[in-house]
Amino acid sequence: MQLLKSCLLLCLMALPAIAGVKVGKVDYLGWKDAIEINNGEVKLIVVPAIGRIMHYGYLDGDNILWSDPQFHGKVLPKGMPNIDEEGNFAWTNFGGDKVWPNEQSEFEKINGHSWPPDHAFDGAVHEARLLADGVVITGPVSEYNGARSVREIRMAAEGTRVDIVQHVEKVAAAANADIEPLRYTIWNVTQIRPPEQTFYPLNPHSHFDMRYFPFGFAESAAMRNFTIKGDIGIFVPDPVDAQKTGADSDRWLAGIVGDVAMVEFFRRDATRRYPDGGLSAEVYTCADYTELELLSPWVYLQVGEVLTHPIAWELQRLSKDLDTPDARRQAVVEWLAARAD
Repeated sequence: MQLLKSCLLLCLMALPAIAGVKVGKVDYLGWKDAIEINNGEVKLIVVPAIGRIMHYGYLDGDNILWSDPQFHGKVLPKGMPNIDEEGNFAWTNFGGDKVWPNEQSEFEKINGHSWPPDHAFDGAVHEARLLADGVVITGPVSEYNGARSVREIRMAAEGTRVDIVQHVEKVAAAANADIEPLRYTIWNVTQIRPPEQTFYPLNPHSHFDMRYFPFGFAESAAMRNFTIKGDIGIFVPDPVDAQKTGADSDRWLAGIVGDVAMVEFFRRDATRRYPDGGLSAEVYTCADYTELELLSPWVYLQVGEVLTHPIAWELQRLSKDLDTPDARRQAVVEWLAARAD
């Protein structure tokens, strides 16, 4: 029996990587022990030291994700946010892709400050467990809301698909007992390099009058830069104003950067409540980058409960013969319509 156990252990230790996928540690932009996942066509790099995905792109192409060079190789001081000149917490905007756990309007009452986001989710060191085709990263338990992020990131053996199963686990009560029970969302924020355009399907049964929602801080700019063609909402960056829109969309959210489309896949559950008045997909643009944002249902969690929101990413190269924004977008929409899922 002991011999059998030894043989089983040796077999498990010798399991090969998923065919076509290589996973290993690399130095990346000054961060040591980053995790590279590579299938020969695309690569994705996770940086546990700051708890996020920092690179996604074709091997022979550019990184689609945006990052701020001034923070390359940096980490949060002692795991806590940086302090600005006035003694307040300052946001270290590393870039890349991460998860926030609460609606922004609730940051103040939960975290004790309205900005920056909870550092346990945005910037803290995450534990990493390598998989044959990816990695699982687990964040620390928030001192504010008592929850942590767990993200299982796996790459397909062929093609560009990356599946990301995301969890927010409620481990302890919030620091402020008066705000329990507390609502959580899995708010996935992906910062990409400035795109030509972003677009997503609009809900034909939307409760929003225009089928999309322009955020009030730059509402006129958002409405000026948002157009609707059929059931597709199209949003382009503004040369001056930061702006944001959202919708109660389902299935996908896309952006075109150069000759590559990045698509994020998700599902909206029409039976559940969503943050920000019912938004499941949002896009924020500014001069430096654009954010593709997906939100899970907004639910109360008790200690021991888990909220899960799976998403996926894919890239699609666009022919150089597609010489207008309309043609490039239409090619992506047709590709998406032809997919079985």
